[in-house]
Amino acid sequence: MNRKTKRWVLAGGGLTAVAVIVAGAVVLTSGASPTAGPPVPTVRPLPGPAAQDFVSWMMAGDAARAAAATDAAGAAEPVLLKTFQGMAGVPFHGRLGSAPPPPESATTTTFDLEVTWSLPDKTSVKYPTKVEVRLTDGKWRVHWAPTLLHPQLTEGQTLAYLPSSGDGALLDRNGAPVPEDLAPPVLQSVRKEIGSLTGTPGWQVAAVDAAGAPVTVVQEKKAQVKQSVTVTLDPAVQRAAQAAVDPVAQGAVIVAIQPSTGDILAVAQNAQANTQGLIALQNYFEPGSTFKVVTATAALTAGTAGVDSEVDCPGKKTIGTRQIVNDGQFELGTVSLRRAFAASCNTSFSQLAADLPADALPRAASLFGLGADFTIAGITTNTAKVPPAVTVPERVEAGIGQGKVLTTPFGMALAAATVAHGSVPTPQLIREIPTTGGTDAALPGNVASALRTMMRGVVTDGTATQLAGLGDVRGKTGTAQHGDGSRSHGWFIGYRGDLAFAVMVVNGDTSKVAVGAAATFLGAL
Repeated sequence: MNRKTKRWVLAGGGLTAVAVIVAGAVVLTSGASPTAGPPVPTVRPLPGPAAQDFVSWMMAGDAARAAAATDAAGAAEPVLLKTFQGMAGVPFHGRLGSAPPPPESATTTTFDLEVTWSLPDKTSVKYPTKVEVRLTDGKWRVHWAPTLLHPQLTEGQTLAYLPSSGDGALLDRNGAPVPEDLAPPVLQSVRKEIGSLTGTPGWQVAAVDAAGAPVTVVQEKKAQVKQSVTVTLDPAVQRAAQAAVDPVAQGAVIVAIQPSTGDILAVAQNAQANTQGLIALQNYFEPGSTFKVVTATAALTAGTAGVDSEVDCPGKKTIGTRQIVNDGQFELGTVSLRRAFAASCNTSFSQLAADLPADALPRAASLFGLGADFTIAGITTNTAKVPPAVTVPERVEAGIGQGKVLTTPFGMALAAATVAHGSVPTPQLIREIPTTGGTDAALPGNVASALRTMMRGVVTDGTATQLAGLGDVRGKTGTAQHGDGSRSHGWFIGYRGDLAFAVMVVNGDTSKVAVGAAATFLGAL
């Protein structure tokens, strides 16, 4: 074979290879005469590569190049870009179906496309759609339409992956998530009660409008939702209470309750108190003169005294075998019960208690929920121990909150709430789990009105005048000796509007430190 013939055979072999690569292509030849040399083949482009380019750029996540493979790049690109954003983290995969070569005269052809979006939870969304390819100016291009992305997609819509959490939440009384730093000892106890709030997440793949709102759900997996839990704590009240106890040098606590509902609004303890546990709710302390609220109630219900009844208030007095002394041995002479209460006259109230039956103080205490056994979801609480006072010395001591009488700050906050409400409100912390046990006792007759009057006098012209400028505050101070009598706890219990509270300072030695903390607390609200 000569060299010229060899070159022709090689050229013919090359043309055969092109025909294989573009299977189904139409090979055209010119009408030149044999003397003009070998025919020059004209290869018509195939539509398949155009469709494949679009799918490949979609799989690469390149909105610009995928749009450039269409016949309307300007319209396609923003839709593709927004879809990739809406389907962030969800890879696209497309599988084109095979199609026979179109007829020579065809200017459009259609390919089947199987779309798969691979979701983060290892599942996938699959559906078929169509890719129409059109011949324009001798070049095949994918015809742009929203249905390229999903057959149900219309103009102005894009696809989006919308995950949904199955988790419940711990909410405050206002419906907001509870901050981690809100009443940590209490919330730690609450979380033990309610357990995990983690649910099983779900999702939707949906056609969404321009605002991102779902219009058509393509496929979804519903979340298995855990119920949210609401605690009655009020963040504003809790923070005010915490800010009031934190600067106190000794262990200090505040418990706040809403009288109208029994909702526990705040349980605050400073660092010194926290070392002893959740003492605001559980630990027993001598209540001192705050217990005069109970003693006054016992005398009022027994008919042995009224608000304006005259009582003696000497600086010191021996009753039976027990000598009782007023703070600094102040003496008032003969005054009204109202005045003796405001000044916190120990000699007056010890005598009132001495003249009562052995069970009078326990019965009166029960009217305030003191001694009641509440089962409050999320926390363990105690209220008080008020045993019968069989002997006169026992009643003398009990009448001023000493001896065998013990209460908790929680119990005394409940007592203050009872005065405000007129009956014992049922304390509650977790809305979804009602409190059981306890009592709904009401104060008899005009006792509530009498106590409110006397407690107002404590603030206006008694032992808590520091609170006089903070609104209609009503309360009672207390200084409670304990142990060998060398140390005392400081107390203030009271209410303002629909907020009742108890402040207690361990070894505060005077009620003044508790009144100061109460002033800080109320001043912040």
